[in-house]
Amino acid sequence: MHIQELQQLYGKTPQCGALTRLLEKKKGTISLQGLLASSAPLFFAGLATRRHANFLFILQDADEAGYFYHDLTQVMGQDDVLFFPSSYRRAVKYGQVDAANEILRTEVLTRLSAVGEGADAAGRSTFIVTCPEALSQLVVSKGKLDERTLSLRVGQTIEVSSILAELRDYGFQLQDYVYEPGQYAFRGSIIDVFSYSCEYPYRIDFFGNEIDTIRTFDIESQLSREKKSQVEIVPRLTLVEEKMPFTTFLPSDTVVVVRDLAYVTDTIGRIYSEGFSSQAITERLEDLPEMER
Repeated sequence: MHIQELQQLYGKTPQCGALTRLLEKKKGTISLQGLLASSAPLFFAGLATRRHANFLFILQDADEAGYFYHDLTQVMGQDDVLFFPSSYRRAVKYGQVDAANEILRTEVLTRLSAVGEGADAAGRSTFIVTCPEALSQLVVSKGKLDERTLSLRVGQTIEVSSILAELRDYGFQLQDYVYEPGQYAFRGSIIDVFSYSCEYPYRIDFFGNEIDTIRTFDIESQLSREKKSQVEIVPRLTLVEEKMPFTTFLPSDTVVVVRDLAYVTDTIGRIYSEGFSSQAITERLEDLPEMER
């Protein structure tokens, strides 16, 4: 969608001035009005090919973020639109970690770690949708993420034994067949590994010490889904002690879109105080049996 079409769609009033500032990459605060229902996702989807940058959308809660993410993916597809949820199924005080959410969070961190200023290596914009519950939880630092990321590519020469040793060091559990994140299996010339950076496990096939193919596959049918030229294998990161705010992963030119900044900051502060402060963690652990602590 070109700027002229956007101007016709959103009128000739201050909205056009804001649109121009967004496309010209001018820093500052821009106020947009009148973007109701799905018009907001459509508006920003139209900017994807015109403004190569990372966009962070902070919605009021997880439900609103889910609807916004769905609308964006309907227009842009899922390759460049990522969802950054909370690690927990319910409020953090219940301590119920969701493995699927951890995968989504790790996928976002891995993508941002590999992205420089402006866009990724292919020149594409990355859209990240999140909510206060997700931002209140600290994430692993970039340094620790790089230390605990195993990058593999087709054609790479590497000993199978060294990969297996690294997976063990990262805390991956050896199984006959992988069925959840944090597991790996080894049969002949094939390594199956379920990384926290992808919703499907990887099947890495070797020819001698050379990686011949890398594919994702379905757990139940064991059938291949998609060929990969390169993958990043990441273990569970929630247990790593060195933590930072999520915003440290964002390039300086990231466009942050918030409906109500005061509400978001207040909610993040409240959730962090109730669920992640030292006092809150101590109180939660006191109620758990010794084994669960």
